[in-house]
Amino acid sequence: MNEELPALHPSDSHTQRDAEVLIIAALSERLDVALTKTSIPTGNGGRVELDGATEDLSILVEAYAHQGALRGSQPKKLATDALKLTWIGRQLGAKRLILAVADEEVESYLQRPTAWLTQALRDLGVEVIRVDLDRATARAIRMAQSVQFR
Repeated sequence: MNEELPALHPSDSHTQRDAEVLIIAALSERLDVALTKTSIPTGNGGRVELDGATEDLSILVEAYAHQGALRGSQPKKLATDALKLTWIGRQLGAKRLILAVADEEVESYLQRPTAWLTQALRDLGVEVIRVDLDRATARAIRMAQSVQFR
């Protein structure tokens, strides 16, 4: 019997979520440490989900797979990820907080010399590290972005 999978909604971000796994793997290799998706209890019954962390929680990572210029609320997503990293990082005494990106434009956006977000990231100790995705993955992300609703 041939069962068809339900069609994904055009705004579904499964392509980006899949790419985030690749970003974490590439960063793990670069840093020569094991990084795994982690869920940390917050003490109030909630949890903080992180895209990557070392077993001892000394390195915490959020991955961002977007390709190309940021639009709309996308910069706010990066600022929110940085806030999450700094807050939970302080709770845990983490040594490194990393926003891992996979696109030169996104990296450049986070490193604009006169931007408040750039200065805030530096002051809060959040590193921005770009890793390269293979061309097919980057192309798939761009295609997915072009059909997603904003």
